[in-house]
Amino acid sequence: MCSVKADFEWVKKLTVKPCLLWFWFGLSIVTLIRLWVAAASPLSPDEAYYWLWSNHLDYSFYDHPPMVALWIKLGCWIGNKTALGVRFLAPFAGLIGSVFIYFSVMDFCHTSHDKEKNAITAVLILNTTLAISVGSVTITPDTPLIFFICIFIWGCGRLLATQKLGWWLVIGIAAGCALLSKYTALLMIAGLGVWCILTVLGRSSLKSWKLWGGLFLTILIFLPVIIWNSRHQWISFLKQGGRTADWHPSRAVQFLSELMIGQIGLATPIFFVCFCWAMIKLTKIVWQSKAENDFLLWLWVIIPVCVFVQHAFGDRVQANWVGILYPVLSVITAIYFHRFIKSACILGNIMVGLIYIQSVFAYFPIPAKYDLMLKRLGGWAELAKVVSCQIPDSVPIIVDEYGIAAELAFYEVHHPIILVDRRWKYFALADYHGKNGYLIRTQRRKDMPPSVYFLNSEKKGIVVRKIKQRIAETYNIYKVELNYSNANQHEIVYLP
Repeated sequence: MCSVKADFEWVKKLTVKPCLLWFWFGLSIVTLIRLWVAAASPLSPDEAYYWLWSNHLDYSFYDHPPMVALWIKLGCWIGNKTALGVRFLAPFAGLIGSVFIYFSVMDFCHTSHDKEKNAITAVLILNTTLAISVGSVTITPDTPLIFFICIFIWGCGRLLATQKLGWWLVIGIAAGCALLSKYTALLMIAGLGVWCILTVLGRSSLKSWKLWGGLFLTILIFLPVIIWNSRHQWISFLKQGGRTADWHPSRAVQFLSELMIGQIGLATPIFFVCFCWAMIKLTKIVWQSKAENDFLLWLWVIIPVCVFVQHAFGDRVQANWVGILYPVLSVITAIYFHRFIKSACILGNIMVGLIYIQSVFAYFPIPAKYDLMLKRLGGWAELAKVVSCQIPDSVPIIVDEYGIAAELAFYEVHHPIILVDRRWKYFALADYHGKNGYLIRTQRRKDMPPSVYFLNSEKKGIVVRKIKQRIAETYNIYKVELNYSNANQHEIVYLP
């Protein structure tokens, strides 16, 4: 009898509380809603641009590493060339990443009786911020980055909880995939590196081949990006890393203010306050207790924040860059600061719901000047049809802005598309040697088409991008003659 009980003892360990089942069921429903929003919302110019990458896969690209292109390629293989196909993996990344954050809290939390409650809270926080909620219905390099950062945090939590150095191999793989998504992953890796130098467990790990094996896996996964850059004048590294050399302290107050306002919006206002208070409380704990797990969480926030603040003394910090911190901030807040969470979730979900409704239906009559959804998402498919009708058949359409080019290509404008810009020479695209075409150029650019690319230009008309009779943007159409004598080699290419 005792033997039978022992044989089935493992079943008790698999028992899940009903409330926890309901919680994950609710998150699955949220994922289905996100899939619907992803399918129903038009692609933004950046998303269409990354879709172009997926059609011309390479070891890396001018702007970012290739992970986002690989995700889009797989998504389109599943969901075809549709908005849902392009974004297909994003909602599932939000769901699965939440699972890793849940188990991360279980490892980082000190007290056993609060672990489950704190883990659920962390998932709620993460999925209620605009950064994650919007990022789970769109596809950018931040989407795979945050997903792999969640795995990276979980691997480190497992290392601390079990003291088994084999977890360094998992951490190395997650770090490599995060770097293959976006270079800012280096900030989280740097935090772990500092922790290794300054803590007992970290220094003991430096003596183990498993840590160095994890580092080798990180470098091996990231190696294609290094190879690509070595063949392209290190352009991607210089483009992203060169920003650190900017120095304009006179504008630091403006840039820091923009950074702060951006995070209040992306975190939602109450969660932003919660994050700040949680970091203050964690800082006090770190200086008092010197606990290794607390110190690691603290470093993962402090080092990137210092880098972002330093950057703000030279140039604008894009709000989405800080998104890399949201998984770890959710963990910290769930463990160390429990006030205002309910109010923050209510406000956050209202904000997320309104954004979802506006992105799908364009329901609210926001003035065009302030309607970011209209500016980014409105009327691209219709614009492609209008352009096709206004330009003579088989005559090339020439575009000198990557977002417009990508949108016209995705929504299948029925003309050859010629791309004019220095970025295109780093793509595996064929040079174009034709002479004449029609240039589509936004009226935001007040100057005439640049002579470095065009010998002659004659304005032929305008086209308007709009949704529900609301104008998002107006474009001039020029008949132009391409200038091959002044343009740098491979900067005028054909998009098949």
